[in-house]
Amino acid sequence: MSRRTRAAWVAAGVVGLLGVGLAWGELSGWTVLRQPIENAASRQVGVPVTMQGRFKLHLLWRPRLEVDRLRIGSDERFGVPHLLDAERVTLAWQWRDVWQWRQGARLRVQQLQANTLDARPTRLTDGQANWQLRPQGTAPTDEEDTDVAAALPRFGALVVGQGRIELKDRVQDIDLAIDVQGSEGEAVSHAASGYRASLTGRYRTLPLKLQVRAGSTLPLIQDPEVAPDAPWVPLRVEGTAGAARLLFDGQAAALLGMPRLDGALQFQGRSLAEVGRPLGITLPQTPPFDLRGRLSQNAGVWRLQASRATIGSSRLAGDLQFHQLAQPRRLTGELTGSKLAFADLGPAIGGEGGTAAPPARQVAQGRVLPQRPFDLPSLKAMDADVQVKIDEVDFGTPAMAPLRGLQTRIQLDAGVLRLDDLQATVSGGQFKGMTQLDANTQPAQWQARLDIANVDIAGWMPGLRRDAAPGKATAPTATRTLKKEREQARQGGEQAVQSYVTGVLFAKLDVRGAGRSTAEILGSLHGPVDLTLRDGTISHLATEAMGLDVAQALGVFVRGDHPLPLRCARFDLQARQGVMEPRLAVIDNQDSTVRISGNVNLRDETLALRLVTQPKDWSLLSLRTPITVNGTLGKPAVGIEGRGLAGRVLGALALGAAAGPAAAVLPLVERGSQAEGDPCTTVAAAPAKSTETTPRKP
Repeated sequence: MSRRTRAAWVAAGVVGLLGVGLAWGELSGWTVLRQPIENAASRQVGVPVTMQGRFKLHLLWRPRLEVDRLRIGSDERFGVPHLLDAERVTLAWQWRDVWQWRQGARLRVQQLQANTLDARPTRLTDGQANWQLRPQGTAPTDEEDTDVAAALPRFGALVVGQGRIELKDRVQDIDLAIDVQGSEGEAVSHAASGYRASLTGRYRTLPLKLQVRAGSTLPLIQDPEVAPDAPWVPLRVEGTAGAARLLFDGQAAALLGMPRLDGALQFQGRSLAEVGRPLGITLPQTPPFDLRGRLSQNAGVWRLQASRATIGSSRLAGDLQFHQLAQPRRLTGELTGSKLAFADLGPAIGGEGGTAAPPARQVAQGRVLPQRPFDLPSLKAMDADVQVKIDEVDFGTPAMAPLRGLQTRIQLDAGVLRLDDLQATVSGGQFKGMTQLDANTQPAQWQARLDIANVDIAGWMPGLRRDAAPGKATAPTATRTLKKEREQARQGGEQAVQSYVTGVLFAKLDVRGAGRSTAEILGSLHGPVDLTLRDGTISHLATEAMGLDVAQALGVFVRGDHPLPLRCARFDLQARQGVMEPRLAVIDNQDSTVRISGNVNLRDETLALRLVTQPKDWSLLSLRTPITVNGTLGKPAVGIEGRGLAGRVLGALALGAAAGPAAAVLPLVERGSQAEGDPCTTVAAAPAKSTETTPRKP
C-alpha cells in the first residue's frame, strides 16, 4: 500500500472517529463537558457558575443546553445569595450570534426557559451591579452602568413557569418584586389554568401593586428580531400605580424589556402628572381622571387610542403615540374632545383647579394670581408634537360663554413649550394667537401674542346682563338681545336696558414675562395690550353714576335705565415690569366721556386708578368728581376724591347762605361740553392737563 493510500486511510479514520465522537457526544449530551464549561463560565463572568443534576448539551443541530439546576453566584458586597438560581433550564442559541458577540456585539439568546427561577439583580449607589458579568478586574462598560436591560443578553424568549424576581436598583430608585405562579396540566380546570404573577414595590416614586394573569405561558421577554413568530397569549393586568387604578385586558407577546401587547385599558387616578412623572412622560397637573380606550405597544412605540377621557369635568378623547426608543423620548398624535373645562387646566398653569382650596400662604397674603411653581424640569424630559381640536372650552362660569372650535398645535422641543396656530371662535368673533414657555433660561421666559376680532361682548360675557343668573345666560340669547338693544338705542326706544355694556370687541396683545409661576410671569409682564369696543350700547344709569350726576341718575331711575349708544371704548395699555399703565383709556357715549388714568401693579396686585367723567349735556344737580379705585385685585376699594366734591358742596352752602336756598343749586349745575373728533384715537383723546393729582397707592 502506497504512502498516499495509507495517509488517505488515516485521514478517513480520523474523520470517522471524529464523526463517531460527535455523534456519541450529541446522543449522550456531552456530559463530559459539564466541568470544563462550569470552569470556563466562572472565569468569564467572575462569579461561581454551577450546573447540577441532569446535563444535556447539543452543539450541532439546534444548539441548546438542558440542565436540572443552573446557579450563577453574586459577590458578597451586594448582600444577595445569588444572581440566578433556576431549575429545569433550557438555553438555546445560534453560533452566528455567539461569533458576533465575540466581535463586540450584544449577545443574543434564542430562548431561556425555566420551570422555577429565583433572580436577585442588584445595583448599588456607586453603580456597581451583580448583573455586570465579566472577569474579575475588568472595568464595566458605559452600557452596563446605564441600565439592567443593556447588560442582559437579548432574549428571543424568556419564559418562566414559577418563581420570583427581586430587582433592587439604587441608581434608578427601583425596588420591585415579581412573583410568578403557573397552573397547567390535565388535572387543572380551564378556568384555573394559565399563569398568575404579582408585581409589588416601587418604580422611582411610583408605588406599584399589580396582579397579572396570562394564558398557557407567561412571556416575560420576547425579542421580535430574535423570535419574530413568538406567540401572543391572553393577558389581564389589574391593580394600582400610586393612587391610580389600572385594568388591562388583552393579549401580549412580551411583558419586560421591549413589551409587545394590545388590549382594552381602564385607568383612573388623581392627576395625570403623578403617573407620567416617574415614567419620564411630561403630563400636566390635572384634577382626577378616568380614561377608557385601547393600549398597544410594539417596536418601542406605545399607542393610546382613548375613546373617553374624563378629566375633572372635561370630556376628551385622542390618539397618542409615545416613542420610547427615540432620543429624547417623543409624544405625537391628536387630542380631541367635546369639552375642555378651563378650571381643569388650573393646576397646569399654577392654580389649584377644580374645587380645591387655595394654599394657606396664598390666602394669608390675599393674592389672586396663581403662586404655585411650574414643573419646569418635566418640560425637558421629552419632546412632543400634538394637534388639538376641542369642540368647546368652558370657563366654568355662566358669566362667560364657552369658546368654540379650539384648535392649536402643542410642541415641546428641548425644553421649549409652544402653542402654535391657536384659534377659536365665540359670539360671532375669533381668537388667534400663540404662546411659548422656554424652560432653558433662568428664570423661564414666557411670551404670548393674541388677536381678538369681531367678538360680540354681550354674547361672550352674559354676566354683563342685568338679569344674568347662573345657568340662564347663554351666548345665543345674549347675542339676540344685543341686536335688539342696539336698534332701540339708535331709534331712542323706551325699553329698559338688559345689558350694561354691548358692542363688538377688538383686541391685540404682544407681551412677555419671566418667572417660575403665573404670578411671577405677570409680575414681570412687558408689552402692549390694546382693547377697543365699538358699535354697542352702555347703561345710562352706570354712565351717570360714574359722574355722580344725582339729578340725571334719579331721572333715569324713575323712568328706567335705557341704553345709550356707545361711540367707542378703548384701553391702550403698556406693561412695564408688571405695571400696567394706560397710554389711552376712554369710554365715550352720547352723554359723557370717561377717561381713566393710574396703574395696576401685577407685582404686588395693587390698584391705583382714577376715573374722570366729562359730561356732554347739562345737569341741574351734579356732584361730579373723580372716582378712585385703590386696594388690591382681591379687595378693590372704590371711592371719590373728596377735594373736588368738598369744593362744590362748600360753594353751594356758602352761596345758599348769602343769596338764598335757590342760589345753592348753582355750583352743582353742570353745563357740559361737546368734544370734537374721535376720543378713542390717540391724538383726539389726549385730555387737557389737570392740576389734580393721581391717587396714591394704599
